[in-house]
Amino acid sequence: MRISDQMMYQSMTQNIDQAQAAYVKTQQEASSGLSISQPSDNPAGTAVVLNLQAAQSQVQSFQSNAQAAQSQMTTADQTLSQLQSVVTSAMSLANQGLSGSATATDMGDMSQQAGGLVSQFGTLANTTYAGQYVFSGTAQQAPLSGSSNTPSSEQTAGTFTSQSVEIGAGVMVPTSVNATSVLGGPQYASGTQVSTMPQWAQQYATAHGDVTSSATPPQTTTTALTLSIPNILSSLQSDLAAGNTAAVEADLGALQAQAGNLNSVRAALGANMNRVQAAISQLTTTSTTLQTQQGNVENVNMAQIITQLTAQQTAYQAAVAAGANLKLPTLANYLT
Repeated sequence: MRISDQMMYQSMTQNIDQAQAAYVKTQQEASSGLSISQPSDNPAGTAVVLNLQAAQSQVQSFQSNAQAAQSQMTTADQTLSQLQSVVTSAMSLANQGLSGSATATDMGDMSQQAGGLVSQFGTLANTTYAGQYVFSGTAQQAPLSGSSNTPSSEQTAGTFTSQSVEIGAGVMVPTSVNATSVLGGPQYASGTQVSTMPQWAQQYATAHGDVTSSATPPQTTTTALTLSIPNILSSLQSDLAAGNTAAVEADLGALQAQAGNLNSVRAALGANMNRVQAAISQLTTTSTTLQTQQGNVENVNMAQIITQLTAQQTAYQAAVAAGANLKLPTLANYLT
């Protein structure tokens, strides 16, 4: 077969174009660090990368939820610690009032301090994080309102639904603490038999005159009574002012019982915080694994790509040089 001049030029041009295209593509990979810049570069690899990116997006969403939950729960835990300090201070005041050495003036001063604790407790109970009450549920009502620290209907009507977030596929964790468990204490309807109440509650009801006697049948019952921490603190304020040591002693017993309740509430919160921290650690590990897997598919081996780039550059330059040296005979060659 006769090789024409045109065929020689076409072959030369094709070789140069192919060498240039390979060189440019490798140069782009070396510059970006990615072996896939468009789906056509590696259709199968592109599908794998898209699946890994979708999984990474979900993991990042769970991470964001878990971190937000951790911050909110940390705020709740810190607030519970402060509430415990308020109760401890109140118990200290009660003990001072029962020391037998306190004068009427001293009792009055202690009563004012107890009033400050009532106000402080109410403020702490309404603590918020990112605009959300940490001791309120999805209804987001202030747990306490007014100077008398009146509980919200969310607490008293039994409609509390905890805020919660998803930290894994189908894994929900509550992020709020029911204020009723923190503040409320037991509630007794009018007519409740005193004998069915805990000893400390019996003493409190008796000391504050919240009991009535009935001869038919013989029993001692209570009036409607709520033994919440705010109520007990308010009672302590009044009892110290009145110098009623019997009532102060009952207040002390009630505060001790509620201090134990706060410990239990904080322990339960701590268990959920541990769950969230474990989830964050696991999600971080999963995210790192997904990043590594994606990198293995789409990232280039820089040492290998540089060697390849050098070889392709040499090949391209050789193709260009070969084309430049291609001299076809002209009419002058035949006339001389």
